[in-house]
Amino acid sequence: MCPTPSARPFRSAQRFRPAALLLAIAAATSHAADDVNIPGLNLPMAASELAPAVEAQAEPAQTERKSSARLAAAELPAVPAQVVAKPPAAPVPVETRQEVLVSPGSNTLIPISRGHINRQVTPFERPIIQTVSGADITASGNALYVTPHTDQPITMFVTPEDDESIALSLTLLPQTMPPIQANLILAQNRPGGWKGQAVQSGARTNTEEASKWERSQPYMDTLRGILRDMALGTLPPGYSFAALPSGASIPACAQPGLKFDFSKSQLITGHDFRIFVAVAQNISSRTLEFDHGACTHPYRAAVSSWPHEILEPGQKTEVFLVTRVPVDRPDRSSRPSLLQ
Repeated sequence: MCPTPSARPFRSAQRFRPAALLLAIAAATSHAADDVNIPGLNLPMAASELAPAVEAQAEPAQTERKSSARLAAAELPAVPAQVVAKPPAAPVPVETRQEVLVSPGSNTLIPISRGHINRQVTPFERPIIQTVSGADITASGNALYVTPHTDQPITMFVTPEDDESIALSLTLLPQTMPPIQANLILAQNRPGGWKGQAVQSGARTNTEEASKWERSQPYMDTLRGILRDMALGTLPPGYSFAALPSGASIPACAQPGLKFDFSKSQLITGHDFRIFVAVAQNISSRTLEFDHGACTHPYRAAVSSWPHEILEPGQKTEVFLVTRVPVDRPDRSSRPSLLQ
């Protein structure tokens, strides 16, 4: 018995139903893209399901970038210079140490700080002060501490403890400034001499302070300290300018191509050492290096130069030669020889 025509389509549909199901699964699988990791739930998710959310998040970001581009393209007005805050300027250090040349018979003016304590280092071991000023003045060792309370000048005479023949006349001028330290260097001006070169005959320097400083450290450290102070333009503690003693020998310096000038030399004395300061000039047509062995002296201790060791043609430098102070030997009675 043959099937009726109406039953054939139904059977065909039943045969093709598994195939259609496989095609539908394949089509759905082809649309699946990458696996999307969700915190706490690691399940695969079709890209077709994620795409609308990603596009929704991308739209605000694109809108924001476009808005920023439009703002950047717009021309902004310039800000006036007075509106811009300037960084505070760094404080400038103030040099409050002064080297003051003083001499008996002349008045020396020294600016000091008003309302603050100021320090005056005298060339005397124990200075005596004579004044009618109302400022607070105290002495400690060879130093004076002065505190003015008004703008009135402070006048005083400073003398050694046991010698009234030497007196320094000082006028201190109170001003609005930081507290200062003035190192008083006993000196005088002689005709034809360098200003402040010669110490007045009979004047006393603070050799006790110089001796303490020299012997408070090793020998080589003392020499380094002396040369460092010479290069900086200052004097070691207790040192002062002096006149060359009668009959004393001066350094002898000779080097080919260099000219040494002692006509305006300086002599600075302490307790155990003296320093001779001269000028060397390159008079040749080539570059020369200063030879420390070019300067000799019977009591030479150290030689240096500043600010140049290597001199170009025509260039000058200072030469420092440190010598030991000879020790006077006591006189001894002689014994006649029996062979004579």
